[in-house]
Amino acid sequence: MLVAISVLALLVLLVTQLLNNAASVMTLGNKRMDAGAQARPFFERMALDLAQIVKRNDVSYYVKTAGTPMTGNDLVGFYSAVEGYYPTTPSPISIVAYRVNSDSSSLVAYNCLERMGKGLDWNGASATNIPVVFLPLTIHGTWPSVASSSAYDDTDPTKRTYETIGPQVFRFEYYYLEKTTGSLVAYPTAWTSLSAVAIKDAAAIVVAIAVVDPKSKVLLSHSQMATLVESLPDYASGWGPGELLARWQSALDSITNMPRPAISGIRLYERSFYISDQ
Repeated sequence: MLVAISVLALLVLLVTQLLNNAASVMTLGNKRMDAGAQARPFFERMALDLAQIVKRNDVSYYVKTAGTPMTGNDLVGFYSAVEGYYPTTPSPISIVAYRVNSDSSSLVAYNCLERMGKGLDWNGASATNIPVVFLPLTIHGTWPSVASSSAYDDTDPTKRTYETIGPQVFRFEYYYLEKTTGSLVAYPTAWTSLSAVAIKDAAAIVVAIAVVDPKSKVLLSHSQMATLVESLPDYASGWGPGELLARWQSALDSITNMPRPAISGIRLYERSFYISDQ
């Protein structure tokens, strides 16, 4: 009887270990699926926006340049021939912007990736709604929220055109494939300021994001999330393909003062978007 009880206890122990291992594998798999579910729609939406980006010399862009370096999460704003919100006499052009919200008073959007898609009227169609503006008027001068991670495009919350597109995306970084040199750069050499930006100088835009699944995110405080953003380095010109994500992963692996299950739930993604000459 003692032998039978011992064997039974051993079997129970083995089955318990198998179940625990299976649960760990399933949890890890679910975390990966949750993170992937955040990345895919964002990349698809950005692909549509960039495929229709307005490439003109008489309009402005809000992007990284030598005169507008961006530390931590990046900002980007441009005109695109995609549908937006709230046009009264809609033109085919919208102002599109991406950012990670840093407004700590916003319980819903804070530390989440947002997209603004503001539909614009035809020029002269409305006395109150701003249409496409041409240089020397700029995007960020006309819509200051494009150059801010916490400001909004309207004081009325019901009229704001920012929407959360990546609730678990907390890090957003981009860099370029320079057309003339074929090199990966933080920004093309000719882009000394926003007034010098010519989108044709970039053959492609490479976008990198860091995503944390919902179960892991609840283990981290807002201050810890801010520390995570700071710990993932900005792209530096000359880094090779995939090097940014490698450095991000190395930075995550070296973190010892945060819950390890939360850090292990972070996934890194990168995608290149070709900028057509047409």
